[in-house]
This record gives sequence, C-alpha cells and structure tokens, in this order.
Amino acid sequence: MVLRPDGNWSVMLVNRDENNAHTVRLAFADSAGHDNSFSGAVTFVTFGSEQYAWVNDGPNSHPDPDNPPIATTLQAFSDTVFTLPKASVSVVRGKVAGVER
Repeated sequence: MVLRPDGNWSVMLVNRDENNAHTVRLAFADSAGHDNSFSGAVTFVTFGSEQYAWVNDGPNSHPDPDNPPIATTLQAFSDTVFTLPKASVSVVRGKVAGVER
C-alpha cells in the first residue's frame, strides 16, 4: 500500500489464476495492530484477459481483444469484498479509515 501525493492510498492486486476470478477483503494493520480498510468512495481499476489477450500468430500476432482498463467507483466499507477477474491486475485507491496522511 502506498500513499499517493493526492492523499489517497493505493494498492495493486494481481490475480495470476488464468481460469478463475478470486475475491479479497482488504484490511491494513496499523502500528497499534488495529485493522483499517478503505472507506468511502474508492476507485477500482482492472486490466485483465477480458480487456487484452495476445494472439500468437507469428508475423501476424495481434491483441484480441485490445480494450482499455475498466474503472469503477464504489462505496467501500470494512466488509467490502473486491472481485479480481481471472488473469488480471487491479488497483484500488481511496481513503483508508483510521490512517492519516
């Protein structure tokens, strides 16, 4: 987890499973051992096999599909579960309850 210059926190999640989506609940332990989580509006950006796949065809190789990442905004709470699509990289960014800049 990294603190961005805009005061938001960001975490990158990678699902290396090429066949299955996986769900995660994010909790961050502070120095006192308390769990904190994203809270309020967060941005969830995903780039995976639904957006991009390489077709290996020698000199005719090409991506199919060749789409941009998918970005959504949602309200996060301590029990929010994020779904990581198969073969994807996702970034969650927003405020973390209880963690000051």
